[in-house]
Amino acid sequence: MRVRLLVGSLIATVVLGGGAMAVNNARAAKTVKEVMKLAHKDLVPSKQTLLKTILAGSAKDEEKKQLLDLYIDMFKGEPKKGDAGEWKMQAGAAVLSAAKVVLGREGAIEELDKASNCKSCHDKFK
Repeated sequence: MRVRLLVGSLIATVVLGGGAMAVNNARAAKTVKEVMKLAHKDLVPSKQTLLKTILAGSAKDEEKKQLLDLYIDMFKGEPKKGDAGEWKMQAGAAVLSAAKVVLGREGAIEELDKASNCKSCHDKFK
């Protein structure tokens, strides 16, 4: 329960917070499928995915914010199958770790790597 409250508070802060981490609320939210395509899929074979670029430590600040924005959309979405509460916990962990990357927190890249484990979500929710 504490983790849900923490994740919910973090997301509210990011979405409503403004400042350096302003989220573009003018666009429509992406579906979970769209988030996966934009953040995790190799759309151009010669180019790394958004997530891999961040995990490699070569992402620009704008790319880090883009991943956070996409993960917030993912958090708002619903899983195809599985427990919705567990989905919110796992998607919330991805949002939290992406926010830490944006803020430049120590150990954030490793935390994002762990939180973005494809198999752990796909087995439960896809």
